[in-house]
Amino acid sequence: MSPQHRLGEHGWLDAYAAPTVTPGGGSASAVAAALGCALLAMSARIGARKAEPDGAGRLDRLAQEADRLRATLVEQERTDAGVYERMVATVRAARATEGDPGATRAAEAARADATEVPLATAELAADGLRLAAELAGMALARTASDQLVAAHLLRAGLEGGLSTIAFNLGRMAAGPVRDDLAARAGRLEEARRDAAALTERLTGLVEQP
Repeated sequence: MSPQHRLGEHGWLDAYAAPTVTPGGGSASAVAAALGCALLAMSARIGARKAEPDGAGRLDRLAQEADRLRATLVEQERTDAGVYERMVATVRAARATEGDPGATRAAEAARADATEVPLATAELAADGLRLAAELAGMALARTASDQLVAAHLLRAGLEGGLSTIAFNLGRMAAGPVRDDLAARAGRLEEARRDAAALTERLTGLVEQP
């Protein structure tokens, strides 16, 4: 069955519209980045068809790496929903047993887990953006608009993950775990700047006469 026959069959989107806390922004960020990786792989494979052997080999490698990232990001969608649900349940239990040190520690550990997953998503999106920049450097004009959309989607995955992280960090207790997560998030600032430059570069390629 061709991919076109499946277009429009996205019943899983109903879960995002439901009045439930999951799947939410963290999962959606992973989906956005996964779609970006899929478009990168497509663009690389189209370019490889008419490339010289060396270029084709490089494009095949890019496509395979994009596929690997996409598979991991698809898993992140489910993982994010799972850790967030556990965090909500654990925090509720801690509130119901206020003063229980064990419950408080469990709630804090659950908050850390619920922050670690979107952080990993943001880091994976940053990896995808590095692939997108490498692909953009190969001047494949035929798929320039697809590459731009891929960059926007990967940037959404990066920014969405960072937004979720910021929200969760604000609810964590001060300490080394929180500091480590915040430091890792801070190291993605360069990726944010590079993403802005990449989308500007690709926009110029798309809009040129």
